[in-house]
Amino acid sequence: MKKHTFSLRLLILLICAVVSASAFYPSGGGSTAAAAESELRGVWVSTVANIDFPSQQTTDSEVLKKEIDAIMDNCSDMGFNAVFFQVRPASDALYKSDIFPWSRYLTGTQGVAPDNGFDPLAYAVQEAHARNIQLHAWINPYRITNSSADNSRLAANNPAVLHPELVITDADGKMYYNPGESASMDLIVSGAVEIVKNYDVDGLHMDDYFYPEKGYNDDGTYSFHKDEYPDKGDWRRAMVNKLVQKMDEAVHAEKPDIQFGISPRGIWANASEMAEGSNTAGGGSYNMIYADSRAWVKNGWVDYIMPQIYWNIGYKIADYSVLTDWWSDVVKDTGVKLYIGEAAYRTVSSSEPAWTGEAGTNELKQHIEIGRSNPNISGYCMFTYHNFLDNSSIYELMKNMNNSSAEPPQEENPAPQPTAEANDGTSLAQKDGQTDANYTNKFRDMDKYWWAMDAVDSLAAQGIIRGRSETEFDPDSYITRADNTVLLLRILGKKADFTDNFSDVYPGKYYYDEIGTAKALGIAAGYGDNLFDPDGRIKRQDMAALAYRVLHEENVLTAIPNTAVLNKFADKDSIDFYARDAMAACVSAGLMSGYGDSTINPQGNASRVEVALFMYRIQNMIKDAAALNN
Repeated sequence: MKKHTFSLRLLILLICAVVSASAFYPSGGGSTAAAAESELRGVWVSTVANIDFPSQQTTDSEVLKKEIDAIMDNCSDMGFNAVFFQVRPASDALYKSDIFPWSRYLTGTQGVAPDNGFDPLAYAVQEAHARNIQLHAWINPYRITNSSADNSRLAANNPAVLHPELVITDADGKMYYNPGESASMDLIVSGAVEIVKNYDVDGLHMDDYFYPEKGYNDDGTYSFHKDEYPDKGDWRRAMVNKLVQKMDEAVHAEKPDIQFGISPRGIWANASEMAEGSNTAGGGSYNMIYADSRAWVKNGWVDYIMPQIYWNIGYKIADYSVLTDWWSDVVKDTGVKLYIGEAAYRTVSSSEPAWTGEAGTNELKQHIEIGRSNPNISGYCMFTYHNFLDNSSIYELMKNMNNSSAEPPQEENPAPQPTAEANDGTSLAQKDGQTDANYTNKFRDMDKYWWAMDAVDSLAAQGIIRGRSETEFDPDSYITRADNTVLLLRILGKKADFTDNFSDVYPGKYYYDEIGTAKALGIAAGYGDNLFDPDGRIKRQDMAALAYRVLHEENVLTAIPNTAVLNKFADKDSIDFYARDAMAACVSAGLMSGYGDSTINPQGNASRVEVALFMYRIQNMIKDAAALNN
C-alpha cells in the first residue's frame, strides 16, 4: 500500500454514518471506529543484535525464510498493516547491495551472504504484500558499529574501511559517519535510493541515531563552517536538516509515491529550553543529538513523523498525553502524518507499576484509544516485534483492537472482483452437512469456555453453527460480517425474495441468499457504492446494533433502552453513538455482558464463541416471547 490510499475507505465509512446511523457496521465522523479503519498499525522488526530477526545468525536460507514467514503470519494475526523492517542496522545490509556489505547480524560474519542467493528484504516484501501488509525499509543513517568490539569486525568493502576520513568515534569507541561531511550524506542517500530502486518497498524509514550523544571530535569539519555558523550546535542541526532534505528529494525522485519518514525522540525540546517546546523535563533531540524534528515537519521534508513516546500517561518528566497533544499541534495543517512510536517492550522489561502486568496492557490500550480519538494522529508503531511473543496479553490486545479486514484498497476506485472463499473451512455459518442427525461430539477445545458450552453444543446440534472440525470449535477466532448475518437470519427464520444483491456478494457463496434477504428487508444497509464487505470482521458493538434493530422491529426487544446500565463499564465512552442504545438494550436483556476487568470491549472483534452465545440467547428470547404470546 502506498501513501494516500487510506482516504477512500474512510470516506465510505463517513458517508454510511450520515446516510444511515443504523447501518450494518457503520462508523461516525471522528469516532474511534473510523480511526481504526484508516490508521497505520505498525510494528518494528529489529535486526541489530538479533533482537527480532534472525533469532540466530545463520546462512541457511530455509531457516531465514521460515522466520520471516512466522513474523508476517503473526503480524497479520495481530492486525498490523505495516512492518518496519530494519535492513541497515550498522553500515551493513540485509539485502543485496553494491554499497554496503552483508550484515553480520544476518550470517555471523559481515560480508558473508546467505546461501542460495537468498535476499531477506526481497522475501520480506513479497510475504508482507501477500498478506496486505506494508513493508517499510528501516535504516540507521550514521551508525557504523554498535559497540567498540564491532570495530574490528568490519568487512574489507565496508564504506567505513574504504573511507576512514568520514568516520568519527564517540567516547565509548563506537563509530559513526560524520554528519558534517557532505560525502557522508551522499553515501547515506545513495544507499537509500538503492533500496527504493531495487525493491518494491512501501516506505523508507530512518531511526533517531543522528549525532552521537557522547564525546566526539568534529572540530576539523566544523572549522570550514565557522563563519557561516558561529554556533556549533546550529551548524550540526543544519547538517542533519540537509541530510533529511536530500533524502526526501532523492527517494521521491526515484519513487514519487514512497513514504519517507523518521522516528525521532519523543521530546523535541522542553519548554524550559525553547519557547515552542513541550511541558516536559527529559532529554530533547534538538540539543542532545542535533535533530530538529519539528523543522522537518514544518518544511514538509517528511511524509510522516513517528516520535518515540515511550512513557506512560501521567509520567511527570514526560507525560504521554502531554507529548501526543504537543506533536498533534506540530503536524496540524501541515499535511504530514503523525504516527506514535509505542513502547510495547516496557510491558515485558519494565518494573514500573504503570507497565507491569494488567496495568501495562491497559496502558497500551489507552494509548491506542487516545490516538483514535485525535484527528491529527494517523496511527502507531510498536517497538518491538518479539515482545508480543513474550507477552500473550499484549498479543491478544492487538488482535482485539485491530481489524485486519479493514485494509484500504490499493487503488482509488477498484471494481469489485470475485474472491476465493475467505473462510477456508473455518466459517461459523457455512453448512457442512453437520446436523442433529450426525452431530455426536462436543468440541474438545471448549473446556475453558464452560459458560458457553451449552450454547455451542445446542446450536451445533441444530445445524445452525459449525466447528472447524468435528472435534474442534476454534472459539477464539473472529467471524465475518457475512457469518453474523447468516446466523442471525437462521435464528430468526427470515427469508425473502430479492432481485439484487450487494456488488461484492457473489452468486454461489454460501451467504448469498441470506445477505440478499437482509438487503431486501432493510436489515443490512452496507457501505457506499453498494458494497457489503462480507469477509470483514464484525465488531461487538455492531453485532449488538444489528440484533437490536431486528429484534426491536420484530417486537421481541421492546423496552426503551436505559443507557445508564453502561456506566458500570470502564470503556463505555468508546461505544460509538449509533450503538449506545443497542448495547444498553442488549445488556439490560441479558444478551450481552462485560468482562472480568469491567469492560465491554465495543470496538473489539467478536469471537466465534461470543457470537455463538449471543445467538443462543437471542434464540431463547424469541422462544420465550412466542410462548408468552401463545
